[in-house]
Amino acid sequence: MLTANSFGIGCQALVRVSNFSRISRFYKRERFKSLKLPPGTAMSEQELSGVLNVSRTPVREAFIRLAQKGLLEILPQRGTFVSKIHTEQLAEFRFFRVTLERAIIELACQAFPDPWWTKLEFCIFEQGKFITAKDAENFFKSDNTLHSLLYEGCGKPHIWQIVQESNLDYARARVLNVSDAAEQMKLLYEQHKGIVGAIFAGNTEMAKRIMTEHVDKVMGDVEVLKKEYPEYFL
Repeated sequence: MLTANSFGIGCQALVRVSNFSRISRFYKRERFKSLKLPPGTAMSEQELSGVLNVSRTPVREAFIRLAQKGLLEILPQRGTFVSKIHTEQLAEFRFFRVTLERAIIELACQAFPDPWWTKLEFCIFEQGKFITAKDAENFFKSDNTLHSLLYEGCGKPHIWQIVQESNLDYARARVLNVSDAAEQMKLLYEQHKGIVGAIFAGNTEMAKRIMTEHVDKVMGDVEVLKKEYPEYFL
């Protein structure tokens, strides 16, 4: 039988889980990926619990989960820090991402629903505006949107979610790369236009080639980024 006491305990647990999920989701998506919390940044349970007006328990649980995801590094007697970008993991994820993207591109070239064309065209349009405004943050978000539309248009939205969750180091490297110079955004923009144009023309080989170059670009720039931001990489 459900007693008042057990009901209260259950509610407290739900609140704790809700707070934990909110903290994890917020930091993973909005702070780590955008580099608003750069690699090596010290994290404080007490400070964060005060800012969010929650107890330290869900904050601690969120830190543990984020550490399991590789986004935080918990060092006994030293503290908790935003993890650095792992170059070896980037190379592994590059293989994973290229394989999936080329498969999606092949599907898109065979058949792509009309409603999604309008969304792709709008993505290209807004990316041009973001370049003019030198808005790297929103350009990066639109870049992600374009890729997600390809997966959704091919009926594979859940696979895109797997891609997003698989390696946030890749996302962080991309943000760092895009933020580095306006020329980087222009190159990515031209690649996006080439990909969409090849899909529209049904040119599978061209679309796969440009997509491969697009994904590989981050890996090609990593060595340059490591020299410029050595404190961010392992």
